[in-house]
Amino acid sequence: MKMKLAIVIVILFLLLLSFYGTYYLINPDLRGKEILNNQGIPYPAVIAHRGASDKAPESTAEAYIKARDLGVDYLEADLQRTKDGKIVIFHDQTLERTSNVEKVFPRRKEDKLASFTYAELKKLDFGSWFNESSPRYGSKKYEGLGIITLEELIEIAQGGQHTPGLILETKKPEKYPGIEEEIVDILEEEGWLKRDEEREFAKTIFFSFREESLERFKELVPQAPRLLLITDNMITRRSWDHWLERADGLADGLGTKGFMSWPWYIAKAHDQGLFVFPYTINRLWQIKILAYFHSSGYITDRPDIVLDFFDRMLELPIINDG
Repeated sequence: MKMKLAIVIVILFLLLLSFYGTYYLINPDLRGKEILNNQGIPYPAVIAHRGASDKAPESTAEAYIKARDLGVDYLEADLQRTKDGKIVIFHDQTLERTSNVEKVFPRRKEDKLASFTYAELKKLDFGSWFNESSPRYGSKKYEGLGIITLEELIEIAQGGQHTPGLILETKKPEKYPGIEEEIVDILEEEGWLKRDEEREFAKTIFFSFREESLERFKELVPQAPRLLLITDNMITRRSWDHWLERADGLADGLGTKGFMSWPWYIAKAHDQGLFVFPYTINRLWQIKILAYFHSSGYITDRPDIVLDFFDRMLELPIINDG
């Protein structure tokens, strides 16, 4: 039964290529570079997903410093708000996966981040879990790493010889009314919304799964590029057209799961003046395929692999520094 299903899938795929995809497989669309250049975004953009999160605890200072020093174009970060109004960098809604909340606040281990004050979060260890889950890359210096704020992320970005930009995602922004204004206020105060004229570089890109959040950023900072993230687990021609329609006038690009980034879909996005950033691209074979398709960028946990492929790495990663 499984063999028959596999054969059917292969046949359907070949039919798809025969009727629609063959041209773009042979002749990938090349307009992505021009589209990114118009936005002030390097081509192809290398984006460190939660920092160099394959080599250090995600969303911590160490992960972002490693990514910065490798020479990535952008540091990607998820933004949430604490109970007392601090904008912090954290992905999950709850804390148990990447902290010792169960030990410090055992009765609150399943509580949402938003229910904790910043002072309470600073009591937690956001690094030691990584040493257990990734012993190959573990380090004693990861023990006790704290949560960081948006201001601290900006300080990291501009603290090295190479200065990457920021790609900022609002996580569940409907739970944090007004968070877009607060983010923009911080970026404005830190001078992070102005384009780097010397490099013609957009220092900040906003992205979200929530269209309402992107609409608010469009109102507040119309000059900043915006990326609409796509949640679909399967994409058809009809659903891809649907997302292009949703992005029209709202976003400058689409963030897609890697397997959605077929060259014919990329070409249709380019027709509309949109770039496409696939996520999360961590394998060399994925990079090679997407490079052939002329992908506009790579959202990755392993920026060292992507940068090495494009011969753009500034510094080799330290595999285990104790």
